[in-house]
Amino acid sequence: MLWILGVALIASWFVLKVFLHKGGFSHILLLGGISLLIIQFAAHRRANYQKTRE
Repeated sequence: MLWILGVALIASWFVLKVFLHKGGFSHILLLGGISLLIIQFAAHRRANYQKTRE
């Protein structure tokens, strides 16, 4: 679920920045999307590590 939300935030930032040439608060979308992807990546790695230890 967080993968989809993170990619959607990054895609909406890309649309605002490239196609609509909007600045300002649109960078919050980029930061939010990247942070969600990092959190999900860390949780995924931790879950896989716990599976291999069992």
